[in-house]
Amino acid sequence: MRSEQPTCLARRDDPQSQLAADEIARNRGAVDEVALKTARAAGVTDTEISEVVGNLALNILTNYFNIVADTDADLPVVTPHDHG
Repeated sequence: MRSEQPTCLARRDDPQSQLAADEIARNRGAVDEVALKTARAAGVTDTEISEVVGNLALNILTNYFNIVADTDADLPVVTPHDHG
């Protein structure tokens, strides 16, 4: 089941890399140049952007495999933390 919650693909302690991760995930990789320039200007490196894309691709692949294999979720239910 797909969640509408933002993904956590970047360092939790770095809001700029988290914003880049959210932008990449929400737009399925189709990130415009302005968003990339904004992220880079905020200090997000090309290495971090590449890492986010790689982690996102791995998570998608894992999710697809689990859907096809009908894998049972044996992890405890997690309630999102309210950062507000």
